[in-house]
Amino acid sequence: MQPNILRSYKLLVLGLGVLVIATAGCATKKYVQNSVQEGVQPLQVGLKNEDQKTAQNAQQIRDVDRRAESGIADAQNAASQANQAATTADQHAQAAHQVAEQGLTAANTAQDMVNNIDNYQASQHTTVLFRLDQSVLTTSDKQNLDQLIQQVKGLKHYAIQVQGYTDTTGPKQLNLRLSEQRAQAVVRYLTLNGEIPLVKIYSLGYGEATPAQSNRTRKGRQQNRRVDVTVMVPQMPGQPTSQSAQAEPSPGAVTQ
Repeated sequence: MQPNILRSYKLLVLGLGVLVIATAGCATKKYVQNSVQEGVQPLQVGLKNEDQKTAQNAQQIRDVDRRAESGIADAQNAASQANQAATTADQHAQAAHQVAEQGLTAANTAQDMVNNIDNYQASQHTTVLFRLDQSVLTTSDKQNLDQLIQQVKGLKHYAIQVQGYTDTTGPKQLNLRLSEQRAQAVVRYLTLNGEIPLVKIYSLGYGEATPAQSNRTRKGRQQNRRVDVTVMVPQMPGQPTSQSAQAEPSPGAVTQ
């Protein structure tokens, strides 16, 4: 073989080898690229899925936070309402306690009134004086009785004692009838002119009994020819005892 032909052959073989190597390299590079891409794609999908899960978790956390905040607000509102209700209930309880105490006090007062309803005491008093052997009311006597009538009209529970008396002049039986006539004259004026119910009045003639003054003097006998008119009222709880019955009334005047 000639040297030129041999050289050409070697060059041809060398070129074929380089071509094979190049072709194999290209194939290998493509294979590697395909392999990398195949490996990257699942990784990208996984990362995308993880991002979605992270976003979902974040949203869920935000939802939980909102629900928790809403729950806390509702709980605070419920606690505030419960506190207000407790305060209102306490106020109602205090008011009920006060009403109960007032009711108990009223009941005790009513019971005291019932217990003392028969314990009468003198409230007003007047004395009507008469002339010798007379049982006729004078203008002055009527004016005194009118004052007593006005005071009685403001009362609800009361009784009126009318007690007639005489001096020792004349027989006792005549004086007893005269004392009754004097008492009846006062009762008649109280019922007819004062419109006081007769059931409220108790009258009796005592004749010469219980003289106000001594019958030995003219002035004393004048004071004994009298009718004592006393208004009696029930003693209320805490009410002081009237001193009017103990004090000696002035003749012809209304006393309280």
